[in-house]
Amino acid sequence: MRYGVLGLGAIAPYFLKAIERCPHSTLAAVCDLDPAKTESLAKDGTLAFTDYRELLAAGVCDAVIITLPNHVHAEAAIAALDAGVAVCCEKPLAVTSAEASRMAAAAVRTGTTLFTAFHRRYNHHLLALREALPEDRSQIAKLTVRYHENILEHIGGDRWYLDPERCGGGCLIDNGPNALDMAHVLVGGLTLVGARLADVRAGIEYVAELDLMSQDGVPVRVELDWALTTGETKDVVAELADGTVLRADMLEGFTAFKSSLRHEYDGILADFRDQVAAGRTSCGTGVEIVRLVEDAYAAGRGERRRSKLPARTKVVRLLFHTSDKRGMSLSEWGTRCVSAGEIHELVTTTDRPRGAGDRIDAVGFLGFVEFQEGTVIALGDEVRLADGRLVGTVAGFDECHFPNHYNVVIASDRLWTATSAAIRPGDEIRFVEG
Repeated sequence: MRYGVLGLGAIAPYFLKAIERCPHSTLAAVCDLDPAKTESLAKDGTLAFTDYRELLAAGVCDAVIITLPNHVHAEAAIAALDAGVAVCCEKPLAVTSAEASRMAAAAVRTGTTLFTAFHRRYNHHLLALREALPEDRSQIAKLTVRYHENILEHIGGDRWYLDPERCGGGCLIDNGPNALDMAHVLVGGLTLVGARLADVRAGIEYVAELDLMSQDGVPVRVELDWALTTGETKDVVAELADGTVLRADMLEGFTAFKSSLRHEYDGILADFRDQVAAGRTSCGTGVEIVRLVEDAYAAGRGERRRSKLPARTKVVRLLFHTSDKRGMSLSEWGTRCVSAGEIHELVTTTDRPRGAGDRIDAVGFLGFVEFQEGTVIALGDEVRLADGRLVGTVAGFDECHFPNHYNVVIASDRLWTATSAAIRPGDEIRFVEG
């Protein structure tokens, strides 16, 4: 695989060394605004650029690694995907969930791999803890992830980390994605319960505390700190229902500063190559983690908190047709209670029904889904595919087939079907409070 590395700041050396160690990889090109950084690497056939668009146009790379400031991840990644170049993007995937969703959509549209580099998920100690945990995750009473460091010891000359416009925030958006992904590796999908931001300096939080809940009901605590005077603590503690305490210290046995990163970045490249070889376009937990960080900022800043958990559904039957004269009718109900195991039909519409009795003619049929947990579906709920793409928002319910099932009417900018959504039986579709 011929790599291009975009951005030669504090993180880039770990990728460059991993490329050197891999017999199946070649450094084809590097790009940075500072020519002094590229000159030393422009040798043995490696080309140097100061504009990533020129690098992409040169056609010398099969893949690019993005270690640019967070606020330009989206534009650089989408440009690469549009050029048919696979993307390995340093965490966070993007600053906002809207940007992350656009990136994920570009990967699906172009059939090109988009991959988020969460290096801690490849740490030997974390993986050993995952194997030691009980298969029944409900036996975990609590999980605590700590990510504490002195940020000034880690950023080198990359002052953009301390610029909220370019970084997107502070410790929450920088260390938070790794910590949240570590928890995801251990207990699966997460929902935010609450968040606190503290030690705010010039608009940047140096302390953040997050409380979350896994899909299996495991309470998760994430503690982030950028303000240690020296040293670092990066570990996970799992407390089991029987009183057993299991711990993974990410830095145990790695005595030199950042020496644990060697095997972790080797893991990133190996996993990325496998994803490309398999032709996968999904960015894994990338979009989900961006959304959790976004929710945590909203909660920590005192913005409106979510009032319910997201609801997962599983596609059990695909539908492929559209109609412009369906003749559905919007019911009077703005919310419906749904029990786990119920099956309902998802119907998209470009009409704009607003009240009871409004006729709905232009429709596209996604399919039937089984709800995996009890929930309340409400007007305005977002309906999202597994890769984060937004199908639309709940406009109401049609009861022409009730009590067999509801038609959940989803307002969208186009008529979605199972074909256009590229979904398969067993895929997950989520209802998330808007």
